[in-house]
Amino acid sequence: MGCYNLSEYISSMKPTIPRWVLYNVVVCFAVYWLSNLILWYPWSVNETLGQILMLTINPLLWGFASYSCMIRFPESITIRAALCNSILFAVEAIASDLIFFVVIRNAKDKLMHITTAYAWGFVLTLPFIVYFLFRKRIIQSKKQLVVSDFSKPMIIGLLSFFVITGIILLKVKLG
Repeated sequence: MGCYNLSEYISSMKPTIPRWVLYNVVVCFAVYWLSNLILWYPWSVNETLGQILMLTINPLLWGFASYSCMIRFPESITIRAALCNSILFAVEAIASDLIFFVVIRNAKDKLMHITTAYAWGFVLTLPFIVYFLFRKRIIQSKKQLVVSDFSKPMIIGLLSFFVITGIILLKVKLG
């Protein structure tokens, strides 16, 4: 399916939950791979530095991603938006970790690190934190999901995915 056909398919979808779910998947893909790209070099130089950056940069990225998804929720904004966003992000983060650690890096042992469990818990709870802290702003900023909303996260996600995968598979030394 070409990019044009995907755009046509998204356009044909009514602003309903399935379209919103697809948007969550695209946004999560973008944030997951962008955060890995940002953290890769510092983490490979010093694991503690990488963990510190993960605890400072990732909340901003994932928080913005949750906010972006919730303001486009097709129904009235309730805790249901946070719950759906939380489940979608957690499932995709776990699947992406399996791809990143097991398939791309061949480092299953790194996947079983305690920070991975913390990260999954974080991704699961952050949408609720965003919802409760920014509920009024989310309601005031509510937008209808349109096709053009998909382009930025898709480009960021694909670019980040290909760059980080290329760095790892080609064993590029960054320093």
